[in-house]
Amino acid sequence: MTTTSQLPDTHPGADEPVIPPGSSGPPPRSPRRAARRALGQIAFVVAEFVAAIALWQLLVTVTGVSHQVVPGPQAVWESLWSLIRSGFLLDAGIVTMQETLLGFAVGAALGIGLAVVMTEVPLLYKVLNPFVVAFQAMPKIAVAPLLLIWFGFGISSKVVLVVVMVFFPILVNTYTGLNSVRQEQLDLMRACRASRWETFRRLRFYAALPFILASFEVSFVLALTAAVVAEILGSGTTVGLGTLLQLFNARIDMPGMFATVVVLSVLGMLLYGSVKLLSRYLLRWNQPNAD
Repeated sequence: MTTTSQLPDTHPGADEPVIPPGSSGPPPRSPRRAARRALGQIAFVVAEFVAAIALWQLLVTVTGVSHQVVPGPQAVWESLWSLIRSGFLLDAGIVTMQETLLGFAVGAALGIGLAVVMTEVPLLYKVLNPFVVAFQAMPKIAVAPLLLIWFGFGISSKVVLVVVMVFFPILVNTYTGLNSVRQEQLDLMRACRASRWETFRRLRFYAALPFILASFEVSFVLALTAAVVAEILGSGTTVGLGTLLQLFNARIDMPGMFATVVVLSVLGMLLYGSVKLLSRYLLRWNQPNAD
């Protein structure tokens, strides 16, 4: 997890930390060099996927395994194209993404909000911490059948399960980030007569931001997983990608199942990539060392 040791600038009106005098800071990046580096990374990733697909086809051909067990890339592509042309894939993807994004937004708001309150009210942390530990240790998928009974087979039960899955990682990481500031930094804010709000906005928030974004990277994938699992357990009137997986499984349609899994993988990578881009923008002052 990325951490920060830089103290943000506490002068009124400043939104970003200032490099201390005497420090040269990171060297400025050439836009052309950065573009070449980005294109090189994209080309490397594309080459990796092409090599993986070629290896997949080679193994299927050499081993002669039945396409009812492991279909080849061509059969998966034909099934995927058929789903795209029929419109089922788009409709199912929209339903799953709605459940994922709505549940993530609610879970993130609750987790960050409670972490802030627990940081500002230490007594509340002592009271709630045993319950947080107990619920965090509990397998969240185990409560999925209960949520289906309590909230029905519509979209509500899926959203609630996503909230349960992402709430605790975001709560724990945010609380850890808010309390990662050093005592001398807090003493400096007191010496500047900063209020509790100013201390939060100019010190604790900057310290917690890398932790929050790191939890987002994990939680987005967990949110998509929770939505799919909830759809498999009880789709009801909505048809998401999890429902498609269940239908293909009942028909023993392996190319259809592989095609749906490929779409889920692409959606997961898009969610992960969006958080990485957001991290690069919001943490540009922190210059993370690892991608």
